Amino acid sequence: MQITEYTFANITARPFLTLNDANNKWIFTDKTKHIIDVCMYREPEVIDLIQSKSATFDWFPTDERPMNLDMILQAVAKLNEYDRDGSHIIVHCLHGNNRSRTVVEAFHFAKLGFHFEDEYRGFTNHLVWNCESGYLPSLPEMEKLLSDLAQKCK
Repeated sequence: MQITEYTFANITARPFLTLNDANNKWIFTDKTKHIIDVCMYREPEVIDLIQSKSATFDWFPTDERPMNLDMILQAVAKLNEYDRDGSHIIVHCLHGNNRSRTVVEAFHFAKLGFHFEDEYRGFTNHLVWNCESGYLPSLPEMEKLLSDLAQKCK
């Protein structure tokens, strides 16, 4: 289980949210306003509880290998939108180790124009690893897609 708090934006990447997590004031704080889910499945009871707390829930289902590029780009665009209001965002996948962190690291590149340093399996980060492993487009192509997305979102 991996939980990562990012400092470049108010984002936490974490494992799948359970009912207990959504009721835990240390995980789902009063400032948590947006949930981005990149799991292949979802729990209706958890979604209902999140929405009852006036938080948004967005679902961008993607497999681990290969990842669904359209879903990743849609999640990054949504992060860009939500980042503007400064509220806390949770991005989650099943274990919080690859898909969620890839989305956040793709958002970092789109937002800042350089890669987030988070060594993963001998690569700069999860995004780079997934590109180099063939689970996403080549790194130059992915960087162009993210740069283009950043321009559209301005």
